Amino acid sequence: MEVKVNAQKITSLRATRAWSQQQLADIASVSLRTIQRIEKSGNASHESVKSLSAAFSIRPEDLLIQETQKFSLEKLGKRYIAAMFALGAASLLYASLSSASPIMLKVEASSNNEQLASIHLLNEEGDHSEMRVENRLKIDISAEQTPENQIRLKTRVYEFKEKLGYVNVASPILLTEFNKSAGIKFIAADGVPIEIQVTPQN
Repeated sequence: MEVKVNAQKITSLRATRAWSQQQLADIASVSLRTIQRIEKSGNASHESVKSLSAAFSIRPEDLLIQETQKFSLEKLGKRYIAAMFALGAASLLYASLSSASPIMLKVEASSNNEQLASIHLLNEEGDHSEMRVENRLKIDISAEQTPENQIRLKTRVYEFKEKLGYVNVASPILLTEFNKSAGIKFIAADGVPIEIQVTPQN
């Protein structure tokens, strides 16, 4: 049966005595191949451990890797990996929080140059904001800032229809800039033209 030995320690003990692997093999009464294998893999038989410890004038236990040492190294490694994952997750969270800031939107609805509604919506990036106009229109807006500092507006316009409720009549994606309005135009079911202007503000 083989045991795990501290190969680095054996190599160090041999080097401090200025012994070659062949000299250690001769002193310990083992083969050169055995010394080479032990120093490379750290695996040794009980007999080889006894022979090596006698050659170095130390106890056999001093050459073994203790189970508690192996456990603590494995545990330390797992803790290090867990800490790195936690640090990475915290960095990503910080980056997302620092880059995602709310965008103020001014939303205006009009028909035949007559204003129907005007409201300011504070839109958190990734969320949806909603505006209703006289129980006949519902406007759903999501705003996000692009790497080019433009504002992408994902919109959905719903018109209220009897027996059907709110029905989606338009879903354009608009690209604009801060303080520049983007418009949506459509004809309502009753034939009335509707215009919606969305202006991101900073």
